[in-house]
Amino acid sequence: MKTVCILLALVSYIFSGNDTKNQSNKYIYFTTEEGSEGRDIVRISTDGNSRKRLTSDNGSNHYPHHNSPKLSPDGAKIVYHSDTDRHDRYSIWTMNIDGSDKTRITLKEGLFANWSPDGKRIIFSGRRNGIWEILSVASDGSDEKNISENFKKVKQPTWGAVCDYHPNGKSVVFSYIREKKLYSMDLQTKKITQISPSNHSYTQSAFSKYGKQIAVNRKIKEKEGYDLIIISTVDNTIETIAKNVISYSAPSWSKSGEEILFAGVINGNQEIFKINLKDKTETQLTKNSDFDAMPTW
Repeated sequence: MKTVCILLALVSYIFSGNDTKNQSNKYIYFTTEEGSEGRDIVRISTDGNSRKRLTSDNGSNHYPHHNSPKLSPDGAKIVYHSDTDRHDRYSIWTMNIDGSDKTRITLKEGLFANWSPDGKRIIFSGRRNGIWEILSVASDGSDEKNISENFKKVKQPTWGAVCDYHPNGKSVVFSYIREKKLYSMDLQTKKITQISPSNHSYTQSAFSKYGKQIAVNRKIKEKEGYDLIIISTVDNTIETIAKNVISYSAPSWSKSGEEILFAGVINGNQEIFKINLKDKTETQLTKNSDFDAMPTW
């Protein structure tokens, strides 16, 4: 009888299969102002339906902003930043993909968080002793480390950075919000290499599944808008994928690597789109007059 129970449990696991992971493949997560006085994180199905709000107004004397969700590599959790203490005083939080078990990860300032490839650490940006740094912390909030060590440098950034790990975990790409230059950093040697031309604006980058490409928002001329481009890390070739995208909203690759989510402007509204990289077909996933940005899946 015991053997039968074990076999039944195994079959159930295989076919239901870590339901959390299965759910993560069905949904898109993003930040919206629709139906909120602040900003909340919602999830929708990949066809734009089945909407669920995952955060709510839980601050003090104001409606907080819950921004920039990123799905963990195992598809079980979301990391994001919220200003529940007071306006624009952000810290890093995690929650399950259904919105349960919200946990504050950093007591000090933190924003634009992202996961390491193994899900054990979270990279983010925050001020320490008044200086903007790139930091990492264990996923339970312990063992904070200063990656950038900008306090040692004469020239220091005027605002935080958005970072993404290479899939091998050995390097990161990043851009400081106000400087808008794209860099890579070897995490062992701390060597930094500038990727973007100095006369262009690059911001909000994301590695492809195997690290052979980087999707990033780029502006060439001051009066022009941002385009979503893909840079080959193999031969440095560049392909323009979409035009008129939101500069402060990072693109997000699908697990297959065949589609990218991004935030763009249509009829004066910021909306979420996905684009098929094979035929360049765009699909608009949100249609409202409110702020929608920072998608992930």
